[in-house]
Amino acid sequence: MSAFPIDPPLPSHVKRLLVVGGTFDPPHRAHVRLALAAAAAARCDHVLFVPARQSPLKDEPLSPAAHRLAMLRLALEGEPRASVSTFEIDQCRTSYTIDTLQALRAALPEYVELFLFMGSDQLRSLDRWRQAERVVELARPVVVLRPPDTRESLRAAGVEKRRLQWIHEVPVDEVSSTQVRERIARGQDASGLVEPRILAYLRAHHLYESGES
Repeated sequence: MSAFPIDPPLPSHVKRLLVVGGTFDPPHRAHVRLALAAAAAARCDHVLFVPARQSPLKDEPLSPAAHRLAMLRLALEGEPRASVSTFEIDQCRTSYTIDTLQALRAALPEYVELFLFMGSDQLRSLDRWRQAERVVELARPVVVLRPPDTRESLRAAGVEKRRLQWIHEVPVDEVSSTQVRERIARGQDASGLVEPRILAYLRAHHLYESGES
């Protein structure tokens, strides 16, 4: 098997693994809560968070990877059902899901089944992803409905027909990293959006202050 960094290592009992990608700039309350809820709905044993070096579908500059990784580790502190991989951060290039999944598939035993967490907004843009069909062959999509999307609207849009295995309705927490950054840039309170230890980290490192991103 090839090397694929996972910290902490996956427990030996894991047979169904939910992969959660994103920039996590910063990780907010909904990131962990939604991922764990989706994993439970999909009967996954564990969640693997994979922060991106740079998303190909986002043009805005990101905070340094070291800060985003440190905050994600803080967000997952004490959560035995989750691990972090630096695979994408370690690559000196834009992050593509297909590359991550292929490397992860090669690194894991064949009996471990892969699932991919995404919002319904991401599902709608899946055709823009590199090797989209291969992505969903490697990992079954676990899709969280985001307003105004419904099962019916997605079915009408035709996104179910070829690639969607499951749609899970889990509680959607309307929090975004953009909201956190904007509040801090305006000098407003962001304590309801991120965990206290994340907020303390943001303040200690003066992240997002005065419009920084």
